[in-house]
Amino acid sequence: MIQHILPVRTLFTATALLALAAPALAQRVDENAALDAEDAFGSNIGGEGLGIYDPGDVRGFSPTDAGNVRIEGLYIDRQTELTSRLVAGNRIRIGPTALGYAFPAPSGIADYRIRAAEDDAVLSIAAKGDSFGGWLVEGDALLPLDGRALGLAGGAGFYRNQYAFRNSNDVLSTSLSLVWRPNDVTEIKPFWSRIEVDDEESYPIVIGDGQSLPARMTRRRFLGQNWADYEVERVTYGALGRTRLGDFTLRGGLFRSANITTEGYTLLLDAAPPGTLAARTVTANPRRSNASTSGEMNIARAFGTGKLRHELLFSVRGRAQTRFYGGSDRRSIAPAPFDEELAVERPDFIFGPRTEDKVRQWTAGLAWQARIDGFARINLGLQRTDYSKRVTTPAGALPQSTAKPWLFSVAAEIDLAPSLALYGGTARGLEESDVAPETAVNRDEAPPAIRTRQVDGGLRWKTGAMTLIGGGFAIEKPYYGLDQGNLFRRLGTVTHRGIEASLSGSPGAGLTLVAGGVLLDATLSGEEVASGSIGRRPIGTPSRILIGTIDWRPAPVPALSFDIGIQHAGGRYADAANIVRVPARTMVDLGARYRFRIGALPAVLRIQATSLFNTYGWNVEANNAFTYTPSRQLLARIAVDR
Repeated sequence: MIQHILPVRTLFTATALLALAAPALAQRVDENAALDAEDAFGSNIGGEGLGIYDPGDVRGFSPTDAGNVRIEGLYIDRQTELTSRLVAGNRIRIGPTALGYAFPAPSGIADYRIRAAEDDAVLSIAAKGDSFGGWLVEGDALLPLDGRALGLAGGAGFYRNQYAFRNSNDVLSTSLSLVWRPNDVTEIKPFWSRIEVDDEESYPIVIGDGQSLPARMTRRRFLGQNWADYEVERVTYGALGRTRLGDFTLRGGLFRSANITTEGYTLLLDAAPPGTLAARTVTANPRRSNASTSGEMNIARAFGTGKLRHELLFSVRGRAQTRFYGGSDRRSIAPAPFDEELAVERPDFIFGPRTEDKVRQWTAGLAWQARIDGFARINLGLQRTDYSKRVTTPAGALPQSTAKPWLFSVAAEIDLAPSLALYGGTARGLEESDVAPETAVNRDEAPPAIRTRQVDGGLRWKTGAMTLIGGGFAIEKPYYGLDQGNLFRRLGTVTHRGIEASLSGSPGAGLTLVAGGVLLDATLSGEEVASGSIGRRPIGTPSRILIGTIDWRPAPVPALSFDIGIQHAGGRYADAANIVRVPARTMVDLGARYRFRIGALPAVLRIQATSLFNTYGWNVEANNAFTYTPSRQLLARIAVDR
């Protein structure tokens, strides 16, 4: 268990390092999501995200679930979260921003970048508190050991999180990485990171009646059980590197990603009129784990003749994934008045045998990328993948699932003028589907891999310091969801057609603007839709997402800046029959930064109010399953660099 003394030790250690080190460039002090963003499609720096998409949702699908995550461009089968002590942030790559990637994916690409030491030592500490009662202490160090040739990066953070449902947890996050640059063309980065989550009380998921939304609940009221804790260990480690051998560039990475849940519960609360008795159930889960060893090796040869530069790349990717799940025990507990706490004794749960599934996949691909200055960029890719999945249930082994498809991608951007370009492309993929949610009778079950396809196109226009990207897309995949009996299975085909746009840059002195949106038409087809068993719309997919962020630094006080962020999500259906619809909602965040010095050390104070107008709404967790949106929260954070 994490001891409460850890934040004091972390703060003491970080402060001592700051005192001993020589002054250097700022690290945490300069982190600003608006200034870091290249577009409005999605980015994250220092744990603060901005954009219409994120690693869990791009164009209505999840790049993480689909296996389209990269670490500095290299493939990883990510099974767990990556600590911000290890990674500086991530970017979402779609449309024209994915042109530089060999084998772009239909679900987009989420690319993470690792913190690494450079020429100067940088030591940082940060502390944060919020109006819910949560707080954190973080310390990070980037330390050159032999100039730029050898460097060490490390970080630790302790978090006492308080959540919207009045549940809490203790989190210890640590990381360590090395960078070795023996010459100008070689770089090797081994790394290790771990996140430990202790004593997180599970919160209830409200199960609707299938006809209407649940009654409004009182936020920040604990409705869980003190014994129903969630504890998990998240480990990621590996190494990546690059070098040049004559005319060839060699890049590779090998990674291990594991998510090990030692204790977990799911609480379900039936919707009812306020104050009347509501049925409750608890599902207890034995130890569960997802773990994968994955990586990529590629070799590229660049050619150049005048304005024409092109590259031929050969890549091999692989993964070996093993999951253990099942064996859970579901019990009814005493009903409680809806929206009121009622503690009960922990039932004597009896766990059953678990299910094991193993995925093995190898993919070889050849990509050609070309750039003609002032005219076009072209990206062609062809892959052959060999996929197999073996599932062993308590009743015995299931038939092996295999697939060996050819996959291709074609993308191009053509310059019509120095400031205007058109882009377009198509891609085919073999991806993992979502696993069955907690509310499913076959919870945690993972379907076989699915074949996907996408077409997209649009324009990119640069004028002054502003960049506009706009276009359309269509993505088609097999659809897995919950039927009326809450069985997670294939229900048909889902097609997402949409229009998306991004506007980013500096419209004036001291101003930074990041704005964008997507209008999404998500439809289902197949026998289940034709028979009327399910509706034409998938569960939980909003009809639109709009965001806008302005960061303003007034000229008379350059140390001070203000920011405002607006996020709007359109309506979405909450049930398979398309009877219950969650209305649209708009959230506003307001913040400020003040940069100052503590002696010779640069520092920044960050103050922010999230959900400024205390907007109430419902999140859709699964078929007729809901949680409410968080209430207004005030946050204050201070970071100091040396």
